[in-house]
Amino acid sequence: MNEMAIIMHLLSRQEAPYKIGATKKEILRAISINPDNKNADVYFHNLIKELSEYIEPIGLQIKFNPIDKKWFIIYENEVAELLQVNPFDGKPRLAATLFCCIVCCLKNSGIAKIHEIKELRKKENLIEDLKELEQRGYLVIDKDLMQVKITSLLGYHLDLYKIIIKLALKIQGKNK
Repeated sequence: MNEMAIIMHLLSRQEAPYKIGATKKEILRAISINPDNKNADVYFHNLIKELSEYIEPIGLQIKFNPIDKKWFIIYENEVAELLQVNPFDGKPRLAATLFCCIVCCLKNSGIAKIHEIKELRKKENLIEDLKELEQRGYLVIDKDLMQVKITSLLGYHLDLYKIIIKLALKIQGKNK
């Protein structure tokens, strides 16, 4: 099995319902490269770039989930984006609640207090929304501490880098 086949296998494997892909360290070890080697990063990024260019014509892309630091493969093209099903089934309230959870988690080092989410969302009864988001795998609710944490599933469904950049640009625009 060559390196590209090994990497394709690792990037497409599913460890758990909400965890796919592999970390850089796992990939390097699988192809017998010491992750601590000073040239390992360059070698890794060259492999990922080559593989990405190779699989792009068939609609596959290599993405990175910054939440759990895993690289993974998805099928994405213009037609798939147009036909993509909304994960919230036409429930914009869930998207709004999830967005408020993300903002609060970013503000508080990964953990959001439910009362802060309520304040930001300006909605008194969020528990049903939070429970539904937890059932869908986006959140973990700690009822004792009245707080939530975002799961790594979010990193597979959203391009967090683009969201943060857009938020930063909007904030800069308001501060001018």
